[in-house]
Amino acid sequence: MKLLTVFFFILFNSSFAESSKKAFPICSMIYVSSIKTKVEKMGGYDKFKHCAVSCMLALRCPPNDVLEIGILKELADVVGPGNSEMDDLEADYKGVYLVMQKKAKSDDTCKQQCDKIYPRNKCQ
Repeated sequence: MKLLTVFFFILFNSSFAESSKKAFPICSMIYVSSIKTKVEKMGGYDKFKHCAVSCMLALRCPPNDVLEIGILKELADVVGPGNSEMDDLEADYKGVYLVMQKKAKSDDTCKQQCDKIYPRNKCQ
């Protein structure tokens, strides 16, 4: 199943194909650690965290960079101890989309909007 997930990411994600033509997602890599720590303190389940981290990153970095870092994280989960899920990429996309649609303009509004999509009080 993990191998199938890798092939799906590679074959069907146009931003992955485009990433070979430009630099690694440096901006997202600079901010991801501090934002992830901030979001972890908020609590909530995995999809909320993916949405919130991606939203907050998209406030600071280009959307393609943010989506690429999400794909790289899922690819790392495929070969590592993590759990790779397509739903995680969907949550990443929703977080980026909030910024692109100007529904989230600060870290706090990212948290609020992602909480509407993926309520933190919901069981996993």
